[in-house]
Amino acid sequence: DGNIDADPLFVDPENGDFHLQAASPCIDAGTDTGLTTDFDGNPRPIGRFDMGAFEFPYLRSDLNEDGEVGPEDLMILQSDWGKVSGP
Repeated sequence: DGNIDADPLFVDPENGDFHLQAASPCIDAGTDTGLTTDFDGNPRPIGRFDMGAFEFPYLRSDLNEDGEVGPEDLMILQSDWGKVSGP
């Protein structure tokens, strides 16, 4: 029906930031309106459609923004978090 009876958990509505927080009940609760991008120009949907003007981004993987997820993205992640080790 396009409505919820709960706090939508916007980031900062008092200051005009209507992006969704991670626990928002609006995530994956929207309907297909035919739009392929959200108000920020990000692809939509990511998973299922979110309610509102902004899709929740989940985890961002294309860290160097070259349009592909590859070894360069892993190198950026490693440099941000330190040395990766395993068993």
